[in-house]
Amino acid sequence: MRYLAYMRFLFPLLCILLTVGCAGRKFANNNARDVILELPQSTLEKEDVEVTKVSQISGTEAIAETQLKTAFRLEKVKGAWIVREVRIGHSQWEKVNNLAAALEAVKADETQKMLDQVAGAVRKYRESTGNLPVFKDYIALSDQLSPQYLTPLIRLDSWRRPLEAERPNAETILLRSAGPDGKFGTADDIRHTVTR
Repeated sequence: MRYLAYMRFLFPLLCILLTVGCAGRKFANNNARDVILELPQSTLEKEDVEVTKVSQISGTEAIAETQLKTAFRLEKVKGAWIVREVRIGHSQWEKVNNLAAALEAVKADETQKMLDQVAGAVRKYRESTGNLPVFKDYIALSDQLSPQYLTPLIRLDSWRRPLEAERPNAETILLRSAGPDGKFGTADDIRHTVTR
Protein backbone atom coordinates (compact mmCIF):
# COMPACT_ATOMS: atom_id res chain seq x y z
CA MET A 1 0.00 0.00 0.00
CA ARG A 2 1.36 3.40 -0.92
CA TYR A 3 1.06 6.57 1.10
CA LEU A 4 1.74 10.14 0.09
CA ALA A 5 3.72 12.27 2.52
CA TYR A 6 4.14 15.96 1.80
CA MET A 7 7.33 17.34 3.18
CA ARG A 8 9.14 20.63 2.90
CA PHE A 9 12.88 20.50 3.23
CA LEU A 10 15.78 22.85 2.96
CA PHE A 11 17.37 22.27 -0.42
CA PRO A 12 20.52 24.26 -1.24
CA LEU A 13 20.36 25.37 -4.83
CA LEU A 14 23.37 26.93 -6.48
CA CYS A 15 22.26 29.34 -9.18
CA ILE A 16 24.78 30.94 -11.46
CA LEU A 17 22.93 34.12 -12.16
CA LEU A 18 23.57 36.55 -14.96
CA THR A 19 23.04 40.04 -13.69
CA VAL A 20 21.18 41.36 -16.71
CA GLY A 21 18.95 44.03 -15.24
CA CYS A 22 20.44 43.49 -11.77
CA ALA A 23 23.93 44.91 -12.27
CA GLY A 24 25.08 46.93 -9.30
CA ARG A 25 22.05 45.90 -7.18
CA LYS A 26 21.86 43.33 -4.44
CA PHE A 27 20.20 40.14 -5.60
CA ALA A 28 17.09 39.66 -3.43
CA ASN A 29 14.94 36.68 -2.46
CA ASN A 30 12.19 37.56 -4.96
CA ASN A 31 14.74 37.91 -7.77
CA ALA A 32 16.14 34.47 -6.93
CA ARG A 33 12.67 32.88 -6.87
CA ASP A 34 11.83 34.40 -10.26
CA VAL A 35 15.05 33.03 -11.78
CA ILE A 36 14.43 29.57 -10.28
CA LEU A 37 10.88 29.54 -11.67
CA GLU A 38 12.30 30.22 -15.16
CA LEU A 39 14.47 27.07 -15.15
CA PRO A 40 14.06 25.11 -18.40
CA GLN A 41 11.46 22.34 -18.12
CA SER A 42 10.52 23.68 -14.69
CA THR A 43 7.18 22.63 -13.29
CA LEU A 44 7.57 24.85 -10.27
CA GLU A 45 4.99 27.50 -9.51
CA LYS A 46 5.38 30.56 -7.32
CA GLU A 47 3.84 28.87 -4.27
CA ASP A 48 6.23 25.89 -4.66
CA VAL A 49 9.38 27.93 -3.93
CA GLU A 50 10.21 29.86 -0.79
CA VAL A 51 13.65 31.47 -0.83
CA THR A 52 14.93 31.59 2.75
CA LYS A 53 18.32 33.17 2.10
CA VAL A 54 20.32 34.60 -0.76
CA SER A 55 24.09 35.02 -0.50
CA GLN A 56 25.60 37.00 -3.32
CA ILE A 57 29.10 35.61 -3.87
CA SER A 58 30.14 38.09 -6.54
CA GLY A 59 28.57 40.32 -9.16
CA THR A 60 27.75 37.25 -11.27
CA GLU A 61 27.12 34.44 -8.74
CA ALA A 62 24.74 33.85 -5.87
CA ILE A 63 23.55 30.96 -3.72
CA ALA A 64 19.83 30.70 -3.04
CA GLU A 65 18.76 28.51 -0.13
CA THR A 66 15.17 27.46 -0.71
CA GLN A 67 12.32 25.43 0.60
CA LEU A 68 10.70 23.57 -2.27
CA LYS A 69 7.29 21.93 -2.12
CA THR A 70 8.18 18.27 -2.31
CA ALA A 71 6.15 15.09 -2.04
CA PHE A 72 7.45 11.61 -1.36
CA ARG A 73 5.61 8.40 -2.24
CA LEU A 74 6.37 5.78 0.39
CA GLU A 75 5.79 2.03 0.38
CA LYS A 76 5.86 -0.47 3.21
CA VAL A 77 8.09 -3.39 2.27
CA LYS A 78 8.62 -6.27 4.72
CA GLY A 79 7.49 -4.08 7.60
CA ALA A 80 9.74 -1.10 6.79
CA TRP A 81 8.77 2.13 5.01
CA ILE A 82 10.90 3.10 2.02
CA VAL A 83 10.79 6.05 -0.35
CA ARG A 84 9.88 4.91 -3.87
CA GLU A 85 9.18 8.16 -5.72
CA VAL A 86 9.59 11.89 -5.35
CA ARG A 87 7.81 14.87 -6.88
CA ILE A 88 9.11 18.42 -6.73
CA GLY A 89 6.51 21.13 -7.21
CA HIS A 90 3.94 20.09 -9.80
CA SER A 91 6.27 17.79 -11.73
CA GLN A 92 5.56 14.15 -12.41
CA TRP A 93 6.52 11.42 -9.97
CA GLU A 94 10.08 10.20 -10.47
CA LYS A 95 11.47 6.92 -9.18
CA VAL A 96 14.19 7.58 -6.62
CA ASN A 97 16.37 4.83 -8.14
CA ASN A 98 16.14 6.45 -11.59
CA LEU A 99 17.14 9.85 -10.19
CA ALA A 100 20.08 8.34 -8.33
CA ALA A 101 21.23 6.46 -11.46
CA ALA A 102 20.96 9.62 -13.59
CA LEU A 103 23.00 11.59 -11.05
CA GLU A 104 25.69 8.89 -10.96
CA ALA A 105 25.85 8.92 -14.78
CA VAL A 106 26.31 12.70 -14.80
CA LYS A 107 29.06 12.49 -12.17
CA ALA A 108 30.82 9.73 -14.12
CA ASP A 109 30.69 11.83 -17.29
CA GLU A 110 32.02 14.92 -15.46
CA THR A 111 34.83 12.84 -13.93
CA GLN A 112 35.78 11.42 -17.35
CA LYS A 113 35.99 15.00 -18.67
CA MET A 114 38.25 15.94 -15.73
CA LEU A 115 40.56 13.02 -16.48
CA ASP A 116 40.56 14.06 -20.16
CA GLN A 117 41.67 17.55 -19.06
CA VAL A 118 44.48 16.14 -16.92
CA ALA A 119 45.54 13.85 -19.78
CA GLY A 120 45.62 16.88 -22.10
CA ALA A 121 47.85 18.67 -19.59
CA VAL A 122 50.18 15.63 -19.48
CA ARG A 123 50.41 15.71 -23.29
CA LYS A 124 51.23 19.45 -23.23
CA TYR A 125 53.92 18.78 -20.63
CA ARG A 126 55.36 16.00 -22.82
CA GLU A 127 55.33 18.27 -25.91
CA SER A 128 57.10 21.01 -23.94
CA THR A 129 59.73 18.88 -22.18
CA GLY A 130 60.00 15.82 -24.40
CA ASN A 131 59.21 13.49 -21.48
CA LEU A 132 56.30 12.32 -19.39
CA PRO A 133 56.29 13.81 -15.89
CA VAL A 134 57.94 11.83 -13.08
CA PHE A 135 55.87 11.74 -9.88
CA LYS A 136 55.14 9.64 -6.79
CA ASP A 137 51.36 10.20 -6.63
CA TYR A 138 48.55 12.23 -8.17
CA ILE A 139 49.18 15.28 -6.00
CA ALA A 140 52.81 15.43 -7.13
CA LEU A 141 51.68 15.04 -10.76
CA SER A 142 49.06 17.78 -10.48
CA ASP A 143 51.62 20.07 -8.79
CA GLN A 144 53.91 19.64 -11.82
CA LEU A 145 51.10 20.34 -14.28
CA SER A 146 49.46 23.31 -12.56
CA PRO A 147 49.19 26.14 -13.41
CA GLN A 148 51.24 26.06 -16.64
CA TYR A 149 49.52 23.05 -18.22
CA LEU A 150 46.46 22.49 -16.01
CA THR A 151 44.14 25.32 -15.01
CA PRO A 152 42.14 25.06 -12.87
CA LEU A 153 43.89 22.58 -10.61
CA ILE A 154 41.99 19.27 -10.52
CA ARG A 155 42.51 16.96 -7.53
CA LEU A 156 39.07 15.53 -6.76
CA ASP A 157 36.54 13.65 -8.87
CA SER A 158 32.83 14.53 -9.04
CA TRP A 159 32.20 12.57 -5.84
CA ARG A 160 34.76 14.84 -4.12
CA ARG A 161 37.22 11.97 -3.69
CA PRO A 162 40.95 12.09 -4.56
CA LEU A 163 42.12 11.05 -8.01
CA GLU A 164 45.00 8.61 -8.49
CA ALA A 165 47.88 8.52 -10.96
CA GLU A 166 50.52 5.88 -11.50
CA ARG A 167 53.22 4.97 -13.98
CA PRO A 168 52.90 1.26 -14.74
CA ASN A 169 55.95 1.67 -16.99
CA ALA A 170 58.22 4.44 -18.32
CA GLU A 171 55.98 5.03 -21.35
CA THR A 172 52.56 5.18 -19.66
CA ILE A 173 50.61 7.21 -17.11
CA LEU A 174 47.32 5.83 -15.77
CA LEU A 175 44.87 8.40 -14.38
CA ARG A 176 42.03 7.00 -12.33
CA SER A 177 38.95 7.80 -10.26
CA ALA A 178 37.45 5.22 -7.90
CA GLY A 179 34.06 5.90 -9.50
CA PRO A 180 30.66 5.72 -7.81
CA ASP A 181 31.56 3.01 -5.28
CA GLY A 182 34.61 4.92 -4.02
CA LYS A 183 36.83 1.82 -4.20
CA PHE A 184 39.82 1.58 -6.52
CA GLY A 185 40.25 -1.61 -8.50
CA THR A 186 36.56 -2.29 -9.12
CA ALA A 187 34.58 -2.38 -12.37
CA ASP A 188 33.22 1.15 -12.01
CA ASP A 189 36.65 2.83 -11.87
CA ILE A 190 37.00 5.64 -14.42
CA ARG A 191 40.34 5.58 -16.24
CA HIS A 192 42.38 7.48 -18.76
CA THR A 193 45.73 6.24 -20.06
CA VAL A 194 48.36 8.55 -21.51
CA THR A 195 51.24 7.01 -23.46
CA ARG A 196 54.49 8.48 -24.66
